Amino acid sequence: MPFAVQLLRLSDQEPLAKGGHRNVYAYPDQPALLIKVTRPRTRRNRSFSKRLVRRILPDTAFRNALKEIECEMKAALKSGEEIAQLPLARSFGVVQTDVGPGVVVERIQSSDGQLANHLLSMCRQQGLSDQMLGDLNRFVEKLFELQIVGRDIHAENIVYGLRGQTRMFLLIDGYGERNLVPLRSLSRRLNDRSLNKQMQQIADRTRLVWDKARRVFNLG
Repeated sequence: MPFAVQLLRLSDQEPLAKGGHRNVYAYPDQPALLIKVTRPRTRRNRSFSKRLVRRILPDTAFRNALKEIECEMKAALKSGEEIAQLPLARSFGVVQTDVGPGVVVERIQSSDGQLANHLLSMCRQQGLSDQMLGDLNRFVEKLFELQIVGRDIHAENIVYGLRGQTRMFLLIDGYGERNLVPLRSLSRRLNDRSLNKQMQQIADRTRLVWDKARRVFNLG
């Protein structure tokens, strides 16, 4: 069982994946969990205003992680009895590691135990079956229903894997309100417009067809 105040050693393992700002590690001795660790900045920010904000408000280094946790927790609270259909990978708090603070998250894997494949790769390699397309559209329905604020939803952070015995699409990154004034959190109309735009961008990359009126993907 994970112990929240234990310092975890990750420096002796290679990241399983690397995102724009974070590395993803296996949680030692916990095969169902991963740890997302924000990489320390190695180069000076070119923007004077961003350097000033970082100096005055050092906690902004963890803003994306905090907003991601907040978004996931709000969605989980709204899910009620349908929490198993939550379209986001679950998060389980913060741990300290020897490579920096990390967020513990649910590991989404395929039936062979490997990390789940992402949507872009699936579309390029074998395409989507009717079953997969239906699962994708149920995932999209949940994004709109729960009003998930997408910071950067794209086809490489949507994965298709197992939650328990259920195969489903899940968003593993790119969510949470980014703006200081949370306009999309306050306005369903603005958030729907943002989600529609991001779904269209996904369609453009995957050669799927996005039906804005019905909010579904179709095979191209």
